[in-house]
Amino acid sequence: MTRPLLSALSLLMLLAAPVAAQSPCSDCFYAAEEEVRRCLGNAISSDDKNSCLENRRVRLKACSENQCQTVREETAPAETQMTPARPGLAPYTPTEGEWLALMTRAALRREASPDRPYSLDIVLADAQTLQIILRHASTMNRDQVRNAVDAAKESIKNIAKGYGWDKWLKIRETVEPYAAKTKK
Repeated sequence: MTRPLLSALSLLMLLAAPVAAQSPCSDCFYAAEEEVRRCLGNAISSDDKNSCLENRRVRLKACSENQCQTVREETAPAETQMTPARPGLAPYTPTEGEWLALMTRAALRREASPDRPYSLDIVLADAQTLQIILRHASTMNRDQVRNAVDAAKESIKNIAKGYGWDKWLKIRETVEPYAAKTKK
């Protein structure tokens, strides 16, 4: 069992070495391969060989993530400049406020319906402020409107607290009545 594994690994190392030598991280990859060769040469039991292979995996992962990161960052702008500018192709990371507005809007937004005569939406007013927009039927009384707004505020605060953003969050509200639809 170990002989086919060892021969397959040797073949893989022979074929992988030229590929690794062409990458920006070739020194790191080459050192990892040399170490695994020495380790496998000194290994006595199958546990020793498995340990060698695990160490190789860890070293190669470290080469990929840590040492070559700066090289990737230096080459990344050149690669992105070569691609033609198309809408939606550029990477974008939302701000904390934008992410919170997105998450709360996804969780709380609703359209008016016969059983809930109000619509509720959450928008980003500024970098630290979410605005609740509640449009309600004229048939709703003040207590119902206040309960809907308070429930939305509480939900927003809970979601923000989950991210640790409750300290800076501000919430505003806009409440607008609309005429109730009547059946003709």
